[in-house]
Amino acid sequence: MTDAQTNRQLLVHGGPILTMNPDQPIVEAALFQFGRIVAVGKMDDVRPLTIGVVDSIDLRGRLATPGLNDAHAHIMMTGFAQAQIPLAAPHVSSIEDIRARIAERAQTTPAGNWIVGQGYDQASLDEQRHPTRQDLDQAAPDHPVFLWRSCHHIAVANSRALAIAGITEDTVDPSDGAIDRDEHGESTGVLRESMATAVARLQPEPTDDDLAAALRLGGLEFRRNGFTSATEAGIRTSAQMRAYQRLWRNAELPLRSYLMMIIDETLDELAALGIQTGFGDDWLTIGPAKLFADGSIGGRTARMRQAYENEPGNFGIWMSSPPEIEARVIRAHDAGFQIGIHAIGDAAIVAVLDAYETAQARNPRPDTRHRIEHCSILDSEIMNRIGDLGVIPIPGTSFLHYMRPVYLQNLGAERARYSYAMKSFAECGIVAAASSDAPVVPVNPLLGIQTMVTRQDRLGDDIFPEEAISVEEALRAYTWAPAFASFSETRKGLLAPGFLADMTVFDSDLRTVDPNTLALREVDCTIVDGRVVHER
Repeated sequence: MTDAQTNRQLLVHGGPILTMNPDQPIVEAALFQFGRIVAVGKMDDVRPLTIGVVDSIDLRGRLATPGLNDAHAHIMMTGFAQAQIPLAAPHVSSIEDIRARIAERAQTTPAGNWIVGQGYDQASLDEQRHPTRQDLDQAAPDHPVFLWRSCHHIAVANSRALAIAGITEDTVDPSDGAIDRDEHGESTGVLRESMATAVARLQPEPTDDDLAAALRLGGLEFRRNGFTSATEAGIRTSAQMRAYQRLWRNAELPLRSYLMMIIDETLDELAALGIQTGFGDDWLTIGPAKLFADGSIGGRTARMRQAYENEPGNFGIWMSSPPEIEARVIRAHDAGFQIGIHAIGDAAIVAVLDAYETAQARNPRPDTRHRIEHCSILDSEIMNRIGDLGVIPIPGTSFLHYMRPVYLQNLGAERARYSYAMKSFAECGIVAAASSDAPVVPVNPLLGIQTMVTRQDRLGDDIFPEEAISVEEALRAYTWAPAFASFSETRKGLLAPGFLADMTVFDSDLRTVDPNTLALREVDCTIVDGRVVHER
């Protein structure tokens, strides 16, 4: 960190400042010096503490909060996604729209080079189905084409991409993936879980420069949306780790980053070196060991206790079986790691809780703060068990806005009763840390806040409105709660003397605007280490 980043003073005043400190919840001024908060309180008490020349931000009635923190996102993937074809609603509304976008990209892409898109959701398309390889072949017969569904657990590939992957009618489905087939046994092009990942890995490997550029680009997108910190939800290669260290070393990291380390690829090496969760500094920290228990609701691969609607034999899949989950959890727990497991279906969530309980009984550790990433489908009994075990759920707070129609199609309404139920989490004494999971959904935290406050989806339909919370509570889920989920609540997540000088300034007082317009508001200013790093 250079002197230029830390030696300035900044006085923020003139509007409501939510501190997230219950002892002093709202103040009218905050003073930052040398990258830390010096004082918060009344203007008459704070201003005399300035020394010499001081920069100033007059809020003019706008709302300021601690710097926003995304508890689960894919920053590098967000950067790469900006070069891919956007296929989420409202960019496309039909398979014909998808074909048109692919054909347009094919005109400027050399034959034989990959065309990649991401973000489609079959429940949002007029045809109410996935695209097929034939659909993609029509648009770009001379290119391998690969499109991620919004969940990034399902993809569709055209015939050329399938041929490169060697996928034929004789290819056997693995235990942790599937190939959709037509009535003749031939691939439709739709690939689930590990089969999608296997084809994605055939695309050209990004260079170290590519990874660093994507990290920088994705991080700047988070900054523009008011984030000062985020959890990178999956480091599995040394090249990805090098990209983070390169930007950290050059003081170019756009965000304070908490890295989830994929268990199978990284745990043994880290444990052999004695590295545990928490190793690092305020800019780059080793976070949880990560594992995937199941898939996604939209792909009908999340592991459920009851079968999916109209598919009596389909309960989803195990990305790791319950015995495998337990064995991996014990390894990571014994190595001193916090653990974060992707678990969306209720069967998967129960298996994760069983594993956490077993690991802790074998080797009691204080304050593990083990996590469940997404933690989507649960009931009151599971929720109470989460509270009893002190596990931290990481809900995708924008998921219901975009994905409720496919939840209804695949599960029916009642099984989604406690999906991302922020009020019930709080009533059970559970700290639930908000996340975007970008680029699965847009980075925009105000969309997540609007969904938490209104409990309405993109069609304006209610989503169990009894789970609605206040704007202040939603902001706390994006500030203090993710700090707690990353063991950094004594340094960030609230505004108090000695804490990091990170702040987000919105374009208005979010507490006074129409809740249905929250997603349309803007972030005016992002402050990190007491300096403005983004200004609208």
